[in-house]
Amino acid sequence: MKLQKVLLLSLVGVGLLFGNTDGNSSSTKGDYVKVTGIRQAPLTADSQNLPNIKENDNPPMPGKTKPIPKAFVTAPPMIPHSIKGMVPIKVGKNQCLSCHDPKMAKTLKITPIPPSHFVDNFKGGKKEKKLAGSRYFCTTCHVPQAQVDPVIENKFETIKKSQKK
Repeated sequence: MKLQKVLLLSLVGVGLLFGNTDGNSSSTKGDYVKVTGIRQAPLTADSQNLPNIKENDNPPMPGKTKPIPKAFVTAPPMIPHSIKGMVPIKVGKNQCLSCHDPKMAKTLKITPIPPSHFVDNFKGGKKEKKLAGSRYFCTTCHVPQAQVDPVIENKFETIKKSQKK
């Protein structure tokens, strides 16, 4: 019987907390707060007013670009070239490996996959001869660049830049 009372009181509390289903927050009747994101549309709305991402007419091809400087030491490097036709990465299909495998990268004089990506953290930090499964889907961390108008201006500077002043 006690358990039933606790469950009933819990459900009533949840109902009071989340009972307002119109997407607005209110402490008193008629006193509403409009909740919006940067895009100036209700958060519950469909994809309205999202930034327009323009595809680069001539995306840089692999091997024709220089690495993009990292924002901080442990940041994953950004992909400086087009990945059109290379994604989605699937089990058994990762085109990044064809160039960035350490042996091939040395031949092509491009950025190799670092040794840390061959350590399997799910097997106690065991070094593997092949890419660790947790590192297989490159675009989880590494992202290509796009020409976009920023929603919010970013004035970030790396520590190295600010220390040079």
